[in-house]
Amino acid sequence: MKIAFFLFFSLITPLLATPDDDWNAILAMDAGPTKKPASTAEARTLGKAHFAKHQALIEDFLKKNPADSRGFDARLRLASILAATGKMEKKQSLVDDAMRMLQTLEKDKSAPLDKRADAGFRRVSLYMQCLDSRENESRRDIVTAARNFQSRYPNDRRTPRLLVEVATICDNAPDLKRELLDAALASSPDEALKRRIADDLKRIALLGKPLPLRLNTIQGRSIDLANQEGRIVFLIFWAADSAPSLLWMQNFQLALANLPVDRFSIITVSLDKDPALPMERLKDMGMSQWATSCDGLGWDGPLARQCGINSLPTVLLLDQAGVVRAINVRGSYESWIRKLLMQPAS
Repeated sequence: MKIAFFLFFSLITPLLATPDDDWNAILAMDAGPTKKPASTAEARTLGKAHFAKHQALIEDFLKKNPADSRGFDARLRLASILAATGKMEKKQSLVDDAMRMLQTLEKDKSAPLDKRADAGFRRVSLYMQCLDSRENESRRDIVTAARNFQSRYPNDRRTPRLLVEVATICDNAPDLKRELLDAALASSPDEALKRRIADDLKRIALLGKPLPLRLNTIQGRSIDLANQEGRIVFLIFWAADSAPSLLWMQNFQLALANLPVDRFSIITVSLDKDPALPMERLKDMGMSQWATSCDGLGWDGPLARQCGINSLPTVLLLDQAGVVRAINVRGSYESWIRKLLMQPAS
């Protein structure tokens, strides 16, 4: 009799769940998968299953509680999950669904302004995360979305940081980058963000000017950037513990097979505190021949401060006359090489 009662109770318990119970189950998903993955493949599998369960809980909540005041927040979460799933599985249709959902939420006049701002902020952030190969078109859309956010929510505390983040994709459009940074600086009370903006503006100020630098390398050489014998110069700021730096450098090394390496110089500046670390890492990656400077002062080194370095990798490009032509060519170095090599010698 007790067993029968227990089975009956376990069957009807889900039917007795309140909206609060359902919402708490959704919130509990923020803790992530409970199992610790043993490999990258398992982490992907667990993540996919977690997203699917999270999505199912939200969709069930919305179906069962269509008038609940938390419906807006539930849809915000659902849009984020669709976007994350789409990016993980390379399904652009899911990302597009998320974008449309966020746009609809932002237009919902029945929702409080701060809630609509949340939807707008996530939409611009998603634009940033999905920046594709159509650089100019994508950049235009993202900048427009950021400016629309600023116009709609002028008092939102996230606006200055959003403008600064959007400015990171405008390295090849310095006037636009400066405009976004100036707008962020005018409205930001955050001292740390102001310092970041000052660094960004400092890098922009390098454009069109010679960079008079003399470096002592860990290989025992002395290099004068003003004396590179008419070669294009890549000045790469990186660190041995910066995964994005290492990945970019490895990809750049692979690209060298199809580039006229005899026409340019590669000079790197390590922001490591221990000069032994960059040398060890360069040897591991087969790049020990790349001229590398490391003063052991990290981000506070005079060269890093002079160039306004606040993220890694940062890749400055100097033309054959030693003039700074681009302040970060991580994704556009091939087009810049072609452009500079086509110019007549001065």
